[in-house]
This record gives sequence, structure tokens and C-alpha cells, in this order.
Amino acid sequence: MIRFFFYLCLSLFFFLAQTSNLWCSSNQRFDLLLVIVLCLSLKFSHIRILAAVLLIGVAMDSVSGGPFGIYISAYVWIYVLIRSLKAFVHLENMVFVLCVGVVAVVMENLFFLFVLIMGKGLDAVYYNDLVTMATQAALSVIVVPLVVLVIDLLEQAVLLMAEKAFQQHLHRG
Repeated sequence: MIRFFFYLCLSLFFFLAQTSNLWCSSNQRFDLLLVIVLCLSLKFSHIRILAAVLLIGVAMDSVSGGPFGIYISAYVWIYVLIRSLKAFVHLENMVFVLCVGVVAVVMENLFFLFVLIMGKGLDAVYYNDLVTMATQAALSVIVVPLVVLVIDLLEQAVLLMAEKAFQQHLHRG
């Protein structure tokens, strides 16, 4: 239950930061909630995580101004990819996290590019769009593993504090 509230609060924080442009004001930023989807997909195996991924996608689709379903589709396919790869790779491997982070950012951008091309044609894609995608992929090499590591450390700290509080409660009672 503690982990549920931890990821709920973290998702809400990332959602607010991303939608209010607090964390980065340039076009070069990438989707912070994608990192939450990565963490959830890497750490948990039960089907309820798919429901969480869908809810995160619905939230982003609701505020993005783009076609509804693009974030849902991107997040679900990223979830499916990670779930498929989990059987073959040790999850604590930072090289794996780095590679999956880059692939996830590229996949999400390809979804956006596909929707743009399908909606407006190939002429709607500009050089700056491709540069932005490449920059986001390059940034993800550094940012995704770093954010995943920070989330892991925060999660461990929260779980440790909860365990200590529970132990103190047992000793008082």
C-alpha cells in the first residue's frame, strides 16, 4: 500500500510539473511520466500496473491537446515492450535501463510523428521536429537512468521510514 501511494504521489508531482512547464521550459524536454511508466513496468508484474499505465495515459491525453489516445497507445506499447524484455534481462542492470529509456523516448516520439504524418501529411514534419526528437533521445541517455535511480532511492527511503514507523507503533502498543 505504501508503494501505491508513493507512485501515486510521484505521478501526480510529475504530471503537475510537466503540464505546468516547471521542470523545463524548452521544447527539448521529454515526457516525465514516461519515466513513471518505465519504473512501474520494470518493478511490478501484476496486471493492475496496466490499469495504472492506462490512467496515466488518459491523464496526459486529456491535457495534451493532441488526438486522444496517443499517450495511452505509446504508454501501453512501452509497457508491453518492457514486460516482454523482462524475461530476458536482469532488471537492475543500468545499461538495460538506459537502453529501455532511450527506446521508450524514441517510441513515444515515433507515435507522435506517425499521428502528425497521418493527420497532416509528410509536409507537416519539419527539420526542427526531427532535431527535437534526436535531442530528447540524447537527453534520455542521461536523464532516464538518473531519474530511475533517484526514484529507487526515494522509494527505498519511504519504505524504510514506513517500516520504522510500523516498528515503533508495535513497540508502543
